[in-house]
Amino acid sequence: MLEFKNEGNIDNEISKLKRITSFISAGSIILTANLIAWAICLITLDNPLLYGIVTAISFFIFLAYLIFTYRFYVALAHKNNVKKVYFNHRLRRNNEYSKFFDTGSDLIDKEDYKELDLDLFGKNSLFQYLSVCKTKYGRLKLKEALTTPRDNDTDYTDTIEYLANDEHTVEIEARLLEFKSDAKKLDYDIMYQAFETKIKFNPLWLIPILSFLGTIVYLILIFTLGLNPYFLFIFGFTNFILAKLCLKNEVFDIDSTNYYYLMDNYYYLSKELESIDPKTKRLEEIKHEASKSILDIRKIKNILNLLSTRRNIIFNIFSNLICIFDLFIILIFNNKAKSIINLKKYFELVGELECIMSLANIGMDNEVYTKPNDGEINGVDMYHPLIKNCVPNSLALSGGIILTGSNMSGKTTFMRTLGICQTLYNAKGLIPAKSFTSTNLSIYTSLRANDMLAEGISTFYAEILRMKKINEAIKSQHVLVLIDEIFKGTNATDRISASLKVIDKLNSFNASFIITTHDFELCDANNITNYHFNEEYINDKISFDYMIKEGKCETKNAIYLLKMADII
Repeated sequence: MLEFKNEGNIDNEISKLKRITSFISAGSIILTANLIAWAICLITLDNPLLYGIVTAISFFIFLAYLIFTYRFYVALAHKNNVKKVYFNHRLRRNNEYSKFFDTGSDLIDKEDYKELDLDLFGKNSLFQYLSVCKTKYGRLKLKEALTTPRDNDTDYTDTIEYLANDEHTVEIEARLLEFKSDAKKLDYDIMYQAFETKIKFNPLWLIPILSFLGTIVYLILIFTLGLNPYFLFIFGFTNFILAKLCLKNEVFDIDSTNYYYLMDNYYYLSKELESIDPKTKRLEEIKHEASKSILDIRKIKNILNLLSTRRNIIFNIFSNLICIFDLFIILIFNNKAKSIINLKKYFELVGELECIMSLANIGMDNEVYTKPNDGEINGVDMYHPLIKNCVPNSLALSGGIILTGSNMSGKTTFMRTLGICQTLYNAKGLIPAKSFTSTNLSIYTSLRANDMLAEGISTFYAEILRMKKINEAIKSQHVLVLIDEIFKGTNATDRISASLKVIDKLNSFNASFIITTHDFELCDANNITNYHFNEEYINDKISFDYMIKEGKCETKNAIYLLKMADII
């Protein structure tokens, strides 16, 4: 678990920045009043040349002041996000992760049963516990990591471990926190398509250009020959109409405001990534791409800012009346838009970094964790990261296990614990265990096989569907199979007979599997090992130690639980 040495200083830094921004706000009020006063003098007093020059100087001083002091507001917002990141880590350490907003529910594949059986996605899920992802790429990378085994990559795992033990990770996470919630929904392909092709010159553009030049000429004539200035409104209205008729383009229709905020967030994240200490090759690559991409991000950000400003109806009308602003945007667009091509790789690298930082949270917020090691399945002191004060258990799994035990004794939780550890092994992330060895195994489960009334599917048929997937998988893959209360949806005679056939089939393909059952007849199946959980009765109260033990269970507690509930 990472010790947060800088957390105690964050409130002081925030207080200091708040004092600075208060002075800045007071200065803004003074400069605004000064500008208004000179503008009134320009309108009401003689000597317009003098007051015009002073008003212009006051305006540029005010503008320069805003630009110079803006960085203090950005710094304050960032420090507030840093404080929130520390708070989020405290929530995770206290198993209050259910307060995190992103559950990953939209990523669930209902055909992949392990995603719900192991609580990989959805409310109170591993995704909700781990994720710091704010972009579309990051969330998809984490989804892939939690569902698809990854080839061995020592540098990848070393990067995860390094970030888990480096407090600067908090600063990077705070930059990610600045991404708006809409960022995860934005379609990058729409932005790519809009920016990858220059807007072709259209001869019709000459019409608004000539109209604008006519406006300039008429303005000169007003000052030299004293022509009627009111005709300028006619020229302006003509400019606006011609701009709208001749300068139509689909680039004006993209969601420029949200894409601008996206690029702005990438810009500040890139500045942060420039300051990382690249202890691994992957971090070195990310830092290099961040430095290389900043200029291109700024170019795209500036274009999107212009497009976003254009969406303001009042500004749109005013700017096109005066100077055909849409044409100005097109010319800048054609000059800088292709910079987007250079950013595709960087966006994906940032997504990978989000995934890496998410997987690092196992180490950052837990005292006990381990890196994945190769070998047969052997977990020492494995625990479930989503369960507070979870009792750790150890198990070496080779072949098949029949797991028996009393109701509520911990059988299903243990299987989910093993499933989570294998999931994180497959992701090549840190694992909630003292040590854990395994190989890449596709995980297939039947832990929540319940009836689905809307589809007309009974519990037993729901189990059959899962068994079918398992049967197909063991023929072509190395798998870990987890089955809870096998064939609970049918009668005891059929259940035992069918279960023995499934065990034989799994054994014939050398699958690794754990099956829980209340049918002790399965404990005598061929080529399996028996383990169990049990309970104790102390002062007429049931007690569980939640520790897995060798052999089959010798106790039953259903009748006792009914008595405790005053049913019998």
